[in-house]
Amino acid sequence: MKKILKATWIAVCCIIIFVYLLSCFTPYITPEKFPLTSLFAVLFPYLFVAAAFCCLTVFFIKKRVALIFLLVILLAGFKNINNTIAWNMQKWNMKQSGNAMRVMTWNCESFINSFPQSFSLALPRIEMLKAIQRYRPDVLCLQEYRNISNDRFFVSTKKELDSIGYTYSFLSNDSVITTFKPATMILGVAFFSRLPLTDTGRINIINKEVNENAVYADVNFNGKQVRVVTAHLRSFNIYRDTTHTGKNIYEVTFSRKHSIEYKLHHTESIHEREITIIRNLIDKSPDPVIYCGDINGTPASYTYNMLRGNMQDAFLEKGSGIGRTFDKLSPTLRIDVCLLDKRLKAVQCTAPQLYLSYHFPIITDVAWK
Repeated sequence: MKKILKATWIAVCCIIIFVYLLSCFTPYITPEKFPLTSLFAVLFPYLFVAAAFCCLTVFFIKKRVALIFLLVILLAGFKNINNTIAWNMQKWNMKQSGNAMRVMTWNCESFINSFPQSFSLALPRIEMLKAIQRYRPDVLCLQEYRNISNDRFFVSTKKELDSIGYTYSFLSNDSVITTFKPATMILGVAFFSRLPLTDTGRINIINKEVNENAVYADVNFNGKQVRVVTAHLRSFNIYRDTTHTGKNIYEVTFSRKHSIEYKLHHTESIHEREITIIRNLIDKSPDPVIYCGDINGTPASYTYNMLRGNMQDAFLEKGSGIGRTFDKLSPTLRIDVCLLDKRLKAVQCTAPQLYLSYHFPIITDVAWK
């Protein structure tokens, strides 16, 4: 009986490790070839833990088989493991180095609302502005940004940022709504800076179903030009119509398994086209590039690896741990990035767990090599 149980467990471990191995190839498999690429990329950390647990249990049954399993999971998953975990122990120093430029990227979720500061509902936005003041970045990249101007009731976040030192700005203008004149609402991504902007530009990355632009701005950093690019890649919107309905997410997933598979495939295909445009923008830049943004993909995904190319991931260079940046679904989701040209270096990097937006910011001190 014991032999049967042992053989059965080894067979189960083989299946788990096989599924894990599929997740190891997500950086190389396009969504066109395998629609569930992004799902396997999200599951990679859990599959790695499961595969490691299998190795541990099999070690007490057959040591040689366990060692082979361990070697296979480490070699096959080397790229995804290194992309997922920052192995540094460096602590964040709020004091900025004199020769470094501090860059902050944050999906601000439209700053939650635009109520006047006298309203209690404005508290999340007030706290977000305080966090920006506390970290005092030289360059601030915001995704899912919204500004309402010339309104008799709502306040302008652009003016609020200007009042705390961000006098230079450039917006993507994905949507410009003037229905309630004289008020104007602008949606998209935004670039704010304490440093003067020497050049700016926007480029459309998607105009089907929704319209989204990437923006770039050139700044003078210690006597040299650097180009900062920011964008927001298409959201998956799998459960948007169930928000606040009280529906069980697992029941919804099971009932919609085919439509969810379609949405994953469809959105990842859009990501591939978006990244092709962004990579072209980065590759043609006359100056070194810092890319910041919400990529809606984990470090194990095809999206992340295609976008990163030969750039450095600031969090992997100077961050610590997994660096979660999304406050939903899974504690392993680092879907916001700061990528650096190799002529630059990350001095320090952190992803503080600020429960204000549904994303956490990434702050990086950048210096010339």
